[in-house]
Amino acid sequence: MKKMNFRMVASMAAVMMAVTALAKSPDMIGTVLDENGQPMPFVNVVLLTLPDSTYVQGAMTDDQGHFHIVTLENNGLLKVSSVGYETQFLNAQGANGIVIRMNEASLMLGEVVVKSQLPKTRVKGEAMRTTVEGTILEKAGSVADALARVPSLETERDGAVTVLGRGEAEVYVNGRKVQDVSELSRLRSDQIQHVDVIQNPGARYAASTKAVVRITLKKAQGDGFSFQDNLTGMYQYGHTITNNLDVNYRTGGFDITASFWAGRYGHSKMLQENHMFYYVGPDHVEGIVTQEGKNIWKGLSPQLQVNYVVNDNHSFGAFYKYDRHPSADFRDQFITDSYVNGLFTERSVSDVEQHDRFSKHIFNAYYNGKVGSLGIDLNVDGLFDRTETPGSTSEATVLDGITVNRSIESNTSSRNNFWASKLILSYPVWQGNLSVGGEYSYNHRTDAYSFSATASVPVKATDTEINESSTAAFVEFGRRFGLVFAQVGLRYEHLKNDYYNFNEREDEVCRDYGDWFPTFVVSAPVGKVQLSLSYRRDIQRPAYSSLTSSTVYINRYSYQSGNPYLKMPPTSG
Repeated sequence: MKKMNFRMVASMAAVMMAVTALAKSPDMIGTVLDENGQPMPFVNVVLLTLPDSTYVQGAMTDDQGHFHIVTLENNGLLKVSSVGYETQFLNAQGANGIVIRMNEASLMLGEVVVKSQLPKTRVKGEAMRTTVEGTILEKAGSVADALARVPSLETERDGAVTVLGRGEAEVYVNGRKVQDVSELSRLRSDQIQHVDVIQNPGARYAASTKAVVRITLKKAQGDGFSFQDNLTGMYQYGHTITNNLDVNYRTGGFDITASFWAGRYGHSKMLQENHMFYYVGPDHVEGIVTQEGKNIWKGLSPQLQVNYVVNDNHSFGAFYKYDRHPSADFRDQFITDSYVNGLFTERSVSDVEQHDRFSKHIFNAYYNGKVGSLGIDLNVDGLFDRTETPGSTSEATVLDGITVNRSIESNTSSRNNFWASKLILSYPVWQGNLSVGGEYSYNHRTDAYSFSATASVPVKATDTEINESSTAAFVEFGRRFGLVFAQVGLRYEHLKNDYYNFNEREDEVCRDYGDWFPTFVVSAPVGKVQLSLSYRRDIQRPAYSSLTSSTVYINRYSYQSGNPYLKMPPTSG
């Protein structure tokens, strides 16, 4: 699916949009003020569901303190947060048009009030930069904790980083793409220099990238050995404990860090109720499903990172991490009350279990340098993983006083062998910067699903193989005209995907297509308002989890699976 994005952010436009939307839609609209009644910009306002506090949608306040959350859901909680202020949780129902007053947070030590400098956020080229060094954000804890307090960012339970209004972001640490977001919980917030948030990525990023977060760490100081150990624990529905040990040696331009992380996670719990509708022949069946789930897993992860700064013009390094989760147990119970044409007919109780076991190898090598005025940025990445997911469903259906039992045992075995490389060359041209580059990636994926059942079930065994290659080239030019920054770019992507099931090629599923993606951004301060105008053509590609044929059987009316036959719509020119 392709989308055209066109965005302009300005104070007066935001106010007019808010007034219009208040009259026409159930979107969440309001204003955030400080203790003195002054508008608060850069405040994160997030809508969460109840009772599991799942992220729905969010927005950031403009310079007048106004926010506008685009959503059809007006129930749940509003989470309002800003660095240096107490986080508030408000009932979202009936909160449309609300005025929220924030209270400044402070730490009381006897008669002493301790306060830290608040971070500063400003437009820097195509990004919105938040300074962390020397501010209260340095004391946040982990990098993930600090990101949750950066304007327009929200962190998810699984470690994913979301840019409000855009979606899940690609994260880079010192120019290296983070392949596993759990890595962010193992870095400390006091290591961060600044964070750049890019809501409309330029041509150097893949067209499927919705947003980018670039984290720049401080340059390490001093020579010799250093050690650091972090132990954390919590209890919520179960205990969670993690420990991370870092050992570092640094001399001159050489820096090597070895880390070991281990943890047990057991506090995730989900409670929700869904209304599902089926048509069985001429009958209309409604199922009211109550779901309760819990997630418990164990894992360990050693990693090694080596960096060498030859001089101001040349640096290179490598990163390796091994992840192993010997057990990850997901347990859900589904209680379904079925009504046929409005009349209660049966109750189904399904206990669904999945036991993930996976190992993952992540590798990166990089070179950053300058030859004369020519800048060179080269990255090579590898990711190799293997996952085994045995699962089972035990279903008991009571119909007219008679209990019918069904059970299904299944297993999914999947592997990925992924390589990627990216080269960017930059050169000063016409008082600006011209960048050209290319990317290539290749993935070999296998996914085998097998099952056995005590009764006929609407699933089938599969043994698929995917060979996917992606090639891209781009050109990008940016220049500053006084206070105005402008950047324009063009990207071409070509993707080829070969799909096999039981060693038979399925032409209907195979893909081979290419397309052009232009980008444009201009930004400038207008008084106290940070004005940004951007245009981007992007693309939505389904994840492998959406294409898999593996099936989770819930009950005789419903089961969960991917669809390998998903297709791209025709191009528009």
